[in-house]
Amino acid sequence: MTCNKAQSMITPFINNKLTLKDLEDFINHVSTCSVCREELEVYYALLTAMKQLDEDKNLSSDFGMELDQKLERAKERIFRAKFTYYRKKIILFLTIIILAFIFSIGYANKGSEIRTVTESSFRMRYSFHGEVKDDYEALLQEYLKRQKLSPVPTKTIVIP
Repeated sequence: MTCNKAQSMITPFINNKLTLKDLEDFINHVSTCSVCREELEVYYALLTAMKQLDEDKNLSSDFGMELDQKLERAKERIFRAKFTYYRKKIILFLTIIILAFIFSIGYANKGSEIRTVTESSFRMRYSFHGEVKDDYEALLQEYLKRQKLSPVPTKTIVIP
């Protein structure tokens, strides 16, 4: 952040109008730049004193201490916001992992069931179990004979 940008944020900082991102950038800059820190102290003392006079309050005796407290509160606010943000991300991530684990267990258990078909209206034209042989037509004819079905002419057999 440049000094001009930081100095343009002094009044919004004093009036609590900065977003968390801008506030974090502003505090980081003011912590490292003595020129901007001095400018902040002057503006803070001036604006706070004017506000106290407008509201008929007693003037503060130590504006520097008040500014330090305001900066610390702002740092704590940023820390809490980041902590909440990352905590929500971690909770979401763990929730997704737990749900994926639960669903994978459910699907694993469903796949282990053995189902036996006792009767079916499906008529197989073509089915082989075990070792595949070269003579598909002969195997099909043999299967049809065992099932006592009429043989299929060999010209109409389609082999995939």
